[in-house]
Amino acid sequence: MNHSLLRIAIACTTIAVPAISQDIVAIKAKTIHTITGPSIQDGVILLQNGRIQKIAKAADVEIPWSATVIDASDKVVMPTYVLAHSNGGMRGANETMQNVPWLSVADAIDPASTYFEGMLRNGVGTIHVLPGNNTLMAGSGMVLRPFGRTVEDMTVADNTGMKLSLMTSNGSRLQKIREMRRAIAAVREYLANFQREQAEFEKEQAAGAIPADKKWEKEIDRKQKAAVELIEKKLKGWLYVPSFAELDEALRMSKDLDLNMILGANLDEAMPMLTKLKQPVVLDAIIEYYETDPETRKEEQHCSASMLADAGVPFALSLGSAGPTSYPWWQIGTCMRNGLTRQQALEALTIVPAKMLGLDDQVGSLAVGKLGNIQILSGDPTSATSWVETVVLEGEVVYERKKDPRLKYLFEAAEKAAEPQTPKVSDNKKKGEGQ
Repeated sequence: MNHSLLRIAIACTTIAVPAISQDIVAIKAKTIHTITGPSIQDGVILLQNGRIQKIAKAADVEIPWSATVIDASDKVVMPTYVLAHSNGGMRGANETMQNVPWLSVADAIDPASTYFEGMLRNGVGTIHVLPGNNTLMAGSGMVLRPFGRTVEDMTVADNTGMKLSLMTSNGSRLQKIREMRRAIAAVREYLANFQREQAEFEKEQAAGAIPADKKWEKEIDRKQKAAVELIEKKLKGWLYVPSFAELDEALRMSKDLDLNMILGANLDEAMPMLTKLKQPVVLDAIIEYYETDPETRKEEQHCSASMLADAGVPFALSLGSAGPTSYPWWQIGTCMRNGLTRQQALEALTIVPAKMLGLDDQVGSLAVGKLGNIQILSGDPTSATSWVETVVLEGEVVYERKKDPRLKYLFEAAEKAAEPQTPKVSDNKKKGEGQ
């Protein structure tokens, strides 16, 4: 079978895991990590119509006879992870047209992308997808659940903010900053002219030159609308800051606009300055770095997450596209290894990014009234030996490890490779034996 076709078949099969359609679902758990409240031992979560109706110790919950029961009584249950920033799941992000604020990632999302399959496998239930980092004003993002046949099925929230970037793919840093200033100035000028025209219309109408019943019908140009909303602080900006060199400009922009900063991997030198920030930030997937003491020449290890935590600056963790940083347990474990508490590390992948997205009343923790976005793990979420057994989104089972065809395929291949091979006897040797 063609390998490309096999990959497509596997991806489609994973996405098509049958979902629970019943209105009432009960999840029994050994441990429930609520994130914003105390953990519950030997607990039950009762879901109805996709939302949490009750969460308590098993002795305090009466499970209706009609409920579908998921027995995780020897497992760990917690909310699915939330990513505040991702470029994954698109057929191709715009990285060539520098100033296109009117675009939306909705036009590029590929529901069949194996990226979403991988996110479910890692227990991620909410993803904020934004355009790439190489553009100036790259358009607006959207929040998705990593499950669905169409973009509409996957959509949690649309038009969630404008992606801006100070990254220089070509040219100089100063050139990129000048381009950003010019782009913002052009939007301000457009808005000022629009408002001036409207004011003149109203003035002439008041003077009787225009009939009183005539309405102002001119609208903001479609290509300018998102950028205008950004300037008016009606739309949040998500600014990618690649290095220390662009930080001053980023801080200046944040005073004028409603911005969340997405920090690049080369901001090591900026950590002392960043600890003075008040707004939350999204960290790069690489959160450990090394620097050499100028006096002792000794190499010292630092962690951006721990430095921000010590300073009281809220931050959201990211997942890398490959390698160990692509695993939530690795990111959480790295934080804990550098002094963060388990609670702080878990919050950075749950409730903090949910707050940044304005969705903390829906996702990021387990509480009555919130969406039933739940992951069931084999063990401690900070352990490399734990894995996601089941993912429930809005009360429906959308992933089960035991039914994951890709894992089955990989495991079978590994087992086959590990089997002892019977040495083959060559034809020449066989002929020699018969002589």
